[in-house]
Amino acid sequence: MELERQSLAVLQQFGRTYRAYAAAFEQRIGHPLPRWRILFALYGHEGPIAQKPLADRVGMDPGALTRQLKTLQEMGWVDRMTSERDNRMTNVTLSALGREIVDQAMPRRSAFLQDVLANVTETTMHNLSKGLVQLEAGIADAVARTQAERDAA
Repeated sequence: MELERQSLAVLQQFGRTYRAYAAAFEQRIGHPLPRWRILFALYGHEGPIAQKPLADRVGMDPGALTRQLKTLQEMGWVDRMTSERDNRMTNVTLSALGREIVDQAMPRRSAFLQDVLANVTETTMHNLSKGLVQLEAGIADAVARTQAERDAA
């Protein structure tokens, strides 16, 4: 029971830490974290990318990605076009204006990350990463178990 209580406390802390990070990131960089993840993924990708692989790359639900992309397109930061080979597929590229926006934000991003990680040792980062991989595996196992139970019912 004590392990369960401690585990729940850690998971809640993880959520608080992520929310604090996302809020601080937006304040410092000037872009909400979900939007930035999309811009940064497109910035590092040559040429168009289909929305499904982009959703996988940024770890975002395809529906949420589509909503974000529509907003980014309205802002002129991304271009979206239907694939010539498959009209069910929409490809996305970072526009020239979007590239300029990311270029302007990159120094703020680097400075922010340096500030955030200034007091975190390499060992701590390694252990956190290892723990998060284990946590993600546990989540995947729990999801699979739940699905198997539903399928059996």
